[in-house]
Amino acid sequence: MQRHAPLVAKGIAAGRVLYGLGCMVAPRTIMGPAGTRAEGQLIWLVRAFGVRDLVLGAGTLKALVDGDPTAARWVQVSAAADSIDIVNAVVFRKELDRTGVAGVLGLAVPAALGGWWSGTNL
Repeated sequence: MQRHAPLVAKGIAAGRVLYGLGCMVAPRTIMGPAGTRAEGQLIWLVRAFGVRDLVLGAGTLKALVDGDPTAARWVQVSAAADSIDIVNAVVFRKELDRTGVAGVLGLAVPAALGGWWSGTNL
């Protein structure tokens, strides 16, 4: 099972890159129904969030592909970001609608769990 850790880590990192690009290129689409009302600073904030995911994902992928000894650290830092997203979605759930909470948890929980598991098994 541990031999699958690099594949899991690469899959999560690639998904993070795609999500980050989506946030930067099509923030309203990424935001779902709330995106139809979004403008100005909120759009900028979604793009900034996308930069975070793009950088974490690209750095993780590069480290994994290159066999860099920091690869496990990249995976764990990414998992930490996902874990904090989970905490924020739960603690501040009143700031999100149900779709928003479900979206955050639907993306962040598998990424965090897969990231922590693969990061400790690389």
